[in-house]
Amino acid sequence: MLKENKIFCHLFSLPLNLKFNFLTSIMILILIGSGCSNRSKSNMSESQTWTQVPLTSFAQKEAGLMGGEGMQMIFDISYAPSNPQIVYLVTNTSQVWKSIDGGNSWQMTHKGFLSNGGIAVSVDPVNENIAFVSGSYAEPYGRGYSPADGIYRTVNGGEHWDLVKQTSFLGDKIEGKHFAFDQTNRDILRTNVIYAGTHKNGLLISKDGGDNWEMLGFKDDRIIDIRLDSTTPSVLYLSTDKGLFKITINDYVISQTEQLGNSLNGRFKNFALNNQNPLIMYAAMGKEGVYKSNNGGKDFIKLENGLPGNLDYSHIAVSPVNPDYLFLSVHDTGTVNPFWSHDGGDSWHQPQTLDKNNDSLTKGKYFSAPITPHPFEADIALTSASGVDRILKTVDGGITWSYSGSGYSGGRKGVGITSHAFYPDPKKMIFFLIDFGPALTVDSGESFRLLNNPRVDGTETTPVGAVSPTPDENIIVTAIGGWERQTLAVSRDDGENWKIISGTEDNYRFITFHPQKPNIIYAQGFISRNSGNSWEPLARKVSAIFRGNGDIVYSIDEIEGHKPVVRRSNDQGQTWTISYPELRGYLNTIYEIDVDPLNPDRIYVATDYGFYIFDDKNETWLKKSEESGLSKDRFGSIFFKCVAVDPKHPEVVYTGRWAPGWGHSNGIFRSVDYGMTWENITSNLGPEFTVWSISVSPHDGTVYIGSSHGTWKLPPPY
Repeated sequence: MLKENKIFCHLFSLPLNLKFNFLTSIMILILIGSGCSNRSKSNMSESQTWTQVPLTSFAQKEAGLMGGEGMQMIFDISYAPSNPQIVYLVTNTSQVWKSIDGGNSWQMTHKGFLSNGGIAVSVDPVNENIAFVSGSYAEPYGRGYSPADGIYRTVNGGEHWDLVKQTSFLGDKIEGKHFAFDQTNRDILRTNVIYAGTHKNGLLISKDGGDNWEMLGFKDDRIIDIRLDSTTPSVLYLSTDKGLFKITINDYVISQTEQLGNSLNGRFKNFALNNQNPLIMYAAMGKEGVYKSNNGGKDFIKLENGLPGNLDYSHIAVSPVNPDYLFLSVHDTGTVNPFWSHDGGDSWHQPQTLDKNNDSLTKGKYFSAPITPHPFEADIALTSASGVDRILKTVDGGITWSYSGSGYSGGRKGVGITSHAFYPDPKKMIFFLIDFGPALTVDSGESFRLLNNPRVDGTETTPVGAVSPTPDENIIVTAIGGWERQTLAVSRDDGENWKIISGTEDNYRFITFHPQKPNIIYAQGFISRNSGNSWEPLARKVSAIFRGNGDIVYSIDEIEGHKPVVRRSNDQGQTWTISYPELRGYLNTIYEIDVDPLNPDRIYVATDYGFYIFDDKNETWLKKSEESGLSKDRFGSIFFKCVAVDPKHPEVVYTGRWAPGWGHSNGIFRSVDYGMTWENITSNLGPEFTVWSISVSPHDGTVYIGSSHGTWKLPPPY
């Protein structure tokens, strides 16, 4: 096998701006004597702070907004009743975010929050710094549980979260509130008596501000929404998967239970109370319609004036200031919503626009989303354009909505190195996003536009892609479709027009141009030799490429018993003449490989069974683990999702972690000695953080990571 070029190793370790003179010669001799593996960590960049790269639209940039694309599903938003400048939101995949300016801008606040995401969030009415979240792995109907799920509490404004009660919450797009606060049991610091509705442990009560919890009843019922009667705190209303109930609590036990809404068919997706008169309540019943009761839920009448039939009405909210102001969200439709009413539901109207200032990157609305009225101003409310999850705000009672999501990012570059494409022009890049297609920037990430790619099978996920390395040749190749299957597509005009390549369906994780012969394109199991005009299948799928000679490609294959093995081709995938020793585990646990750009036999592999480096001297795999600095996460796992080598400084290697089925892992690690030792560089992103992809700029070594929290970047350590 080919051996490592030691001289190149040391040359690439030198500062890029060093001129070749006598001093340079001395430094090279010193480096050769000491060896690359002894590179001092003092040379590493002093800055360990990750910078957010929100997908800011050009209009937002012109308006001076930071921007933030959202794109992960917001399950709940809550104002702090004692200070509405403080707002929290929770998502299914990126945990908790906080605003300190009334919902105009946001920052993630998830330290200590291990669960994948959450379902509902509520703020203590007494103390803006105390909030509760129902943490959830966010899989519906029993498909996913995690020991990290349960009731999380912060007592310091989101600086840190603690799991105060382990319990299960299933993921769903349509849930109400899971927490209610008894304001007759409070002191100057907090509310002491709190109720929590869970999905497996029934209705819980805490008498000490959330330190301890006990079950009151409804064991094994899925509680969807709970509300406390504002005039009679001993009365609690809750909806479950079995219906709507009114319960009376005396001496911290349930003394009476009454089922309401017996005349209604179907599941209560969401209900709301008139805070000034709780006998008046509203129920969103999906396609059954929207209903109102004037007698505490004994009888309901259907509200139809202004509400189209056959829509899935899912979230309803009443202003606590003016109960005549209502908002109603619709599920699984492009209908412009939420609908609004200013007369207690007697008549309903659609909003005029969801983008009043025309500065959103994405448009429209699909899934139902929670609506959160302002605690003091009836005309103000927050919601999200779920499905294209930017945050929206109204200041005119729902007539118009405007973008209000600066800082909230979540566009996920999702599967590996080639979910980020670098043009020859360093100011130009494409992020290939799960669910939302490719986003192009031409100004170094200051603004973006989503490319007008076609949908395949009704979806527009583009997990990976590549751009031509030839200047001014604006060829883009990507794969378009759903999460599990996509089809190749080619654009020759920077994404304005596309050609779908039929017969190329696959689950794509790697696409790249040949670095020396740009007419050749590798797209996993297919190759084009004429710049994407025609394609032919390969015997094996390409999973990586040797940047020093693009004829050399690699495949993750399997031998008997599903044992994984890395194979190599020296002739563009026509023949596969080299097989490396088998790896531990199974084929589906090998997530990504990358190769040293100077040594085709130094291979890095990220797997669920560990991080591996091929030792070409001894022709064996080296497993790197805790002893090298790759510490376990708080679940005790050491799973690796992705790996990337710096194209110009091959001694610099990155790997990203995940904890599938549990929650968020412990972020990203970097090595500056070819993977021999590692340092956790998650810094301000963590410590809990899952990395879905890593890409390193060939221009300046900046590392970009894709995550459910959006894209973030960090300068190189040189």
